[in-house]
Amino acid sequence: MDHIEERDPELHAALAETWYSPTGFPAWCSEVNNRPLGVRFMVTSFAFFLIGGILTLLMRIQLMVPNNTFLSPQTFNQLFTMHGSTMMYLFAVPFLEGLALYMLPQMIGSRDVAYPRLTALGYWCYLFGGLVFYASFLVGEVPDAGWFAYTPLSGRAYSGLGLDFWALGLALVEIAGIVAGLEILVTVLKFRCPGMSLGRMPPFVWSMLVVGVMSLFAFTTLLVATLLLELDRAAGTQFFNPHRGGSSLLWQHLFWFFGHPEVYIIFLPATGIVSAIVTTFSRRLLGYVLIVMGMIVMGFVSFGLWVHHMYATGLPELSMHFFAAASLMVAIASGVQIFAWIATLWGRRPPLNTPILFTIGFVVIFVLGGMTGVMVAVVPFDWQVHDTYFIVAHLHYVLIGGVVFPIMAGLYYWLPKITGRMLNPKLGYWGFGLTFIGFNLTFFIMHVMGLFGMPRRVYTYPAELGLEIHNQLATVGAFMLAAGFLVFLWDFYRSLHHGEPAGRDPWGGDTLEWTTESPPPTYGFYGAPIVRSRHPLWYAQSVPGGEEFAERAAEEVRGGPIPFRATLATDVITGKPLSIQYLPGPSYVSLYVAAGFVVALVAILMKLYLVAVAGAVVAVGGLIYWLYPKQEVLQMLRSSEVGRRAGLPIFTTGTRSTAWWGTVCLLIILSTCLGAMLYAYFYIRLYSDQWPQGTIQPPDLALPGVACVLLVLSSGSFLWAGRSFRRGNPTAIQAGFSATLLLGTAFLAAQTYLISQIGFSHQENAYASLFYLFMCYLWLQVLVGLVLLAAAQIRVWQEHQDREGFMKLHLQVTGLYWHFTVIAGVIVCATLYLSPHVL
Repeated sequence: MDHIEERDPELHAALAETWYSPTGFPAWCSEVNNRPLGVRFMVTSFAFFLIGGILTLLMRIQLMVPNNTFLSPQTFNQLFTMHGSTMMYLFAVPFLEGLALYMLPQMIGSRDVAYPRLTALGYWCYLFGGLVFYASFLVGEVPDAGWFAYTPLSGRAYSGLGLDFWALGLALVEIAGIVAGLEILVTVLKFRCPGMSLGRMPPFVWSMLVVGVMSLFAFTTLLVATLLLELDRAAGTQFFNPHRGGSSLLWQHLFWFFGHPEVYIIFLPATGIVSAIVTTFSRRLLGYVLIVMGMIVMGFVSFGLWVHHMYATGLPELSMHFFAAASLMVAIASGVQIFAWIATLWGRRPPLNTPILFTIGFVVIFVLGGMTGVMVAVVPFDWQVHDTYFIVAHLHYVLIGGVVFPIMAGLYYWLPKITGRMLNPKLGYWGFGLTFIGFNLTFFIMHVMGLFGMPRRVYTYPAELGLEIHNQLATVGAFMLAAGFLVFLWDFYRSLHHGEPAGRDPWGGDTLEWTTESPPPTYGFYGAPIVRSRHPLWYAQSVPGGEEFAERAAEEVRGGPIPFRATLATDVITGKPLSIQYLPGPSYVSLYVAAGFVVALVAILMKLYLVAVAGAVVAVGGLIYWLYPKQEVLQMLRSSEVGRRAGLPIFTTGTRSTAWWGTVCLLIILSTCLGAMLYAYFYIRLYSDQWPQGTIQPPDLALPGVACVLLVLSSGSFLWAGRSFRRGNPTAIQAGFSATLLLGTAFLAAQTYLISQIGFSHQENAYASLFYLFMCYLWLQVLVGLVLLAAAQIRVWQEHQDREGFMKLHLQVTGLYWHFTVIAGVIVCATLYLSPHVL
């Protein structure tokens, strides 16, 4: 494709007006466009990064000399907790999510992401979560149990109100992470421009696709774990209390099932950034397939590594050997990418500019971190260095070296596109030098300190260890590292005001983001680009079959559609145009929903229950308004001529629809929630002498069995209603939906009765806590399903003749949710009522 598109000035002005970006307060809060929101994610996360860096410097001053009293033990624990939590939850993942939200649509030729209002909701949840984290300083109750919050130290007996702030803030950040994962996944699958098949996607897009899938599982598991921890603290449940049948190790299993994949959720985008930079400055990329396969393998295997962090907890040796083997497998996948980059650079003599320098620095540091990772994956060695500064060194080599250096490389590479200004090369060299030397001076010597016996997580150490000079060098290195980031900040500020104009493509890149102005207009692309190779700006190969149709579809949306925001939706595999996707404009609803959530959670924390109810009403009301179809929008879309001219529908169903894919992602999230709860149930069951625990008797099977049969029958009646809808039989449609609603309501009534008849308290023991947890989970899921069924019933009454449009999609989405609810109900009933009798 050509670098510069020819644009009709009038159409360009109309398109810019349609895609306007709100300015001024409070209109600024209604923004839903991916580029401004991506910038907000990056700026906010970098601000948290600077705060976390300041906490680091305070801790390094404390450790500079033995027996220092600069910080008290309690203050050190608080700063340690907040530093780790800030870097792990508030910086690394959110920054990369922001970068992806900004760059992904540009790289795949889309005008926006799949769910713009959902992106805005994710940002507000993230911002509010971070503010709740640091609000603990205002009340003098700062979290102090570590960023990992191991039980029982994070329980009510050992930690105060600060851990409630931690859990609440983390829950909001987790919601933001789940939302971003869903957004990225559907955007990559459905919004690639014509011709961009899976085999033509840039490596950065592949990395974010894998990360999107991983985020749905990893962040959801942590969300469940955080919920269980807060229930133990606030409601008196016993999930993690070994004195009441719970297990402290259960928290570690759930936490590290998130924690180790998160390392790769952070690392994989970094590999995509490095691949983009190496490709641009080497004018080629060797081993594309191997790099992509390495990403997929790392994403899959990373979920089998969580015990890697638990070798010292007394687990069976045989099981630890399996996890050690999985750790080595991930190292192989990482090594494949390293060798592919080296082979790409070999003999090409790329210019030693700032992006390349940070890329080379990343390769050096990550290789060292990977080597120590292989060392600690070996069980006997890990036993020797566990909880020493050797682990601190390894962790920072992998996370800072493997993430911060690629982020810096990506900033120097893409900031000219984002701001329209070049950064200063000399300041870039100074920033890299200070950062690289300061990092290695700080953390390399920590390997030696760990081998000499320096324990981690301690606020001081005795002079007899002989490690004073080592800690002093580490402290000096930390301040050098901070100076490197200050140089970058000055360079960034200077470039905004005095930097040279960047132009469209200052690096001679090969991907689509370099075809638009710098910075890009609010609508991104004037028309839909057509991709004919993996390097669309370097090579223009022919598209085998369907090229004429793709060009006609792209031509119809060039400069429009003007009345509403839209982009092309394409096939998941081939990138063939399938439909024109409507996208919503600025809206406050995302802010209202996020604010309602925050008010409800904070009010519960402060025991202001009426306020909590008001916040919940605002959040739920906002969701209803959000999801309820607007008749004026539907009418505008039905009357549009754009789809007819392009030969593409605006209303799509099944796998062609982004709503269908979003529902599938929601079901993955709910499945992960259920899976985490089942893991907790059977883990505690495995280590219990009797089941049910204590004096609780196995539950009766009669009424739960009847209720389960009713739920299964409701699934059959919904299938009957759907078949009648396709055949156009209004009477049968109404009968089928009425039967589904009646059977579902009967199950919910039975479930409510069973909850009211439970003869024990949720505080009695871990079994009782799990019983209540599953019952409430199923009750809420069925209630939501009934609301969706009722909404579908109303729409069937109004529009039963619309068998190919929005009504059909509504029924498909509702059917997916309800059938999943039935399956989940059967699993829960079998677990709670049948398993105690047979296991």
